[in-house]
Amino acid sequence: MKKKIVITMLCITSCFVLASCGKKGNEGKDPLTGEEQSQTQESSSQEEIQTGDNRDFDTVVSEASQPSDIIDYLNTNLPNASNGETGRYLSGLLEFGNDVRDIDFTQLEESRQYMPEDMIAFMDLMKLEAETPSMVMSSEENRKVIGMTLSEMLERALLFEHHIEKYPDAVTTQAAYQLYEEIATAAITGGYDRENGVEHYYQGETSDVIDERSLEYYQKFAQANPDSRLGQLVSEYVTLLQSKNFRIDEDMEQFYRSISLKLRPVTELEESGQTTGAEINTGNVNTQTGQNNSTGNINP
Repeated sequence: MKKKIVITMLCITSCFVLASCGKKGNEGKDPLTGEEQSQTQESSSQEEIQTGDNRDFDTVVSEASQPSDIIDYLNTNLPNASNGETGRYLSGLLEFGNDVRDIDFTQLEESRQYMPEDMIAFMDLMKLEAETPSMVMSSEENRKVIGMTLSEMLERALLFEHHIEKYPDAVTTQAAYQLYEEIATAAITGGYDRENGVEHYYQGETSDVIDERSLEYYQKFAQANPDSRLGQLVSEYVTLLQSKNFRIDEDMEQFYRSISLKLRPVTELEESGQTTGAEINTGNVNTQTGQNNSTGNINP
């Protein structure tokens, strides 16, 4: 009798074990196909990463209406892009539109690990430029106007000069140089453009005189950065300001017109066969800054 009871209990236990095993064997499987659902989802995800967005990049750029259209493509394709492709993608983004400031670089943070060192450094600079803009659009003037104090403008331009020096032939060099030239020129000329009626942002009591207080900040910057191209240019400007008694005349305007050329790297000037003399006429001074409405913007 005892033997029968033991046999019966063993049979019941075996049934439970088999039923339990059957349930575990079906877990995670599609109820119709029997395929592993997690594996199906993983393979689909991996396939998407491997294949990426297969559209031609030139087509993406030509059809893009805003930088984010290109950024979406980059975030999808950068993980598997070669160095050459990465450079091509980033160049296409930086060259899109009229102002690199229109690009929201925070949207590229997820792809930061796939970018070259210069692009990461440039993104950090653009984050700073977005948080405290050197130039802002004025609806009243319908132009970009200076958005910081004089000393801040000079320091911001210097950051871009350092970037260019560290990465002289990188994917971000040209974009960095454009901002460097724009900010540095605005800091020195105050956006002055006589032909278009734009007064000096750092003007004095009259429109043809520069505020004498500016001299202190130009001197401090030049003395602190004697080896930088911008520091040397500002030093030259200090000498001119003093010799002209802060008055804007033809010599001053000629100096303003030469700034763009003076800021270029020496190697680039040598290749083009040009010099940096003040006799060079590079056109209008206007750097798309606004008219002066307060001399308080000179203060650091």
